[in-house]
Amino acid sequence: MKNIYTKVSILLLFFTLQLYLPAKLDAQCLCSAGVPATPIVQTITIPPTTVSTLSFNFQQFNPSIGTLSCVSFADTVTGISYTGARNTGPDSTAFLFLLSLSTKISGPGILISHPFTQTYGYDTLAQYGSPGDTITYGPANIITNPIGTGSTGANGAYLGVGTVPFTFAINGGMITLDGGSNYKSAVSTTIGGTMSLTYYYCPVVLLASNLQNFTANKKYNNIVLKWDAQNAAETDHYDIEYSIDGKEFISVAQIAANNNTNTYDYNYTLNGNSSGYVYFRIKQTSINDKTGYSPIQKINLNDKTTTGISIHPNPAVNGLSLTFDHLLTGDYSVDLVNTAGQVIFNKKVKLTNSNTIPVNWTNKPAPGMYFTRVTNTATREQQIIRAVIR
Repeated sequence: MKNIYTKVSILLLFFTLQLYLPAKLDAQCLCSAGVPATPIVQTITIPPTTVSTLSFNFQQFNPSIGTLSCVSFADTVTGISYTGARNTGPDSTAFLFLLSLSTKISGPGILISHPFTQTYGYDTLAQYGSPGDTITYGPANIITNPIGTGSTGANGAYLGVGTVPFTFAINGGMITLDGGSNYKSAVSTTIGGTMSLTYYYCPVVLLASNLQNFTANKKYNNIVLKWDAQNAAETDHYDIEYSIDGKEFISVAQIAANNNTNTYDYNYTLNGNSSGYVYFRIKQTSINDKTGYSPIQKINLNDKTTTGISIHPNPAVNGLSLTFDHLLTGDYSVDLVNTAGQVIFNKKVKLTNSNTIPVNWTNKPAPGMYFTRVTNTATREQQIIRAVIR
């Protein structure tokens, strides 16, 4: 009587993700006016396990930061199998075996599978209990093209502040194509790879690509605004926009573009009753009446001891800069922390009446969402701000 026993050992190894996306998905992920959507990448590491089915969760996309355009999932799974067979019949028999395995990854609107088949034999196995009644096959590379991708549109299952579930499974076994059913088999498979989810979204407002390094800092009763304009020959003017809730903005000043300078400064004077949080952004208008915006900078007017912190550029590519709304003096530690809580970059700095810390890395972190943590090494006071790396 045939008996099939399948044992699967799964080992998922973490490495820097190189995401492969079909051209069709890129087209679906464009924002208005052909501007590419902004990506946020999450990669999950699964520790070694012997189970054949496992579940894992990704963070949902928070709709407060923009409009989700599409979702892409990628796996880079490879696998090696060893297969053993034993004749359980009373006669010496020539067997022809078929090994059939498949991996499947599924989530809302996404299904990726990797099938594998391999034929072994004819091989003659001695009668049960005699020398030569067993045989081992392998190693067999069960997945030779490991890049698997899947995508879906702005699926509602991915929206919110919770998690979205995915499942990984491997199944199958070995059967005989010829030689009868009196045998036992066992399959041992080691799998390695990564699982990565990418959100492509359009920001709440379209960011101006040539308006960079925008900062807002308190200085006595003023807010000092600074920004850089790159390749701004087509710009007509800038509006300074102010808000008390970070949602509704009003224009408080307008500055004509000056093609002879790349750096702009503006002092906004607070009234005596100003309190709580205030928000600033720069609206850029071109000579063709097209608009774009800077990131929003947030200032806490009430906090006299803890400084506010801003980050730019965000998303970052080659590095970033941290700006505080007070001058700082002392020793500080800067950590870049991934969503799993791992510190992937650290920098020690000594500040003397400075409000800026440049952060540059030799080895670029994988694209995704991170947290930048600044610690005063004397007082242990910490400040954390979210950063996105492209």
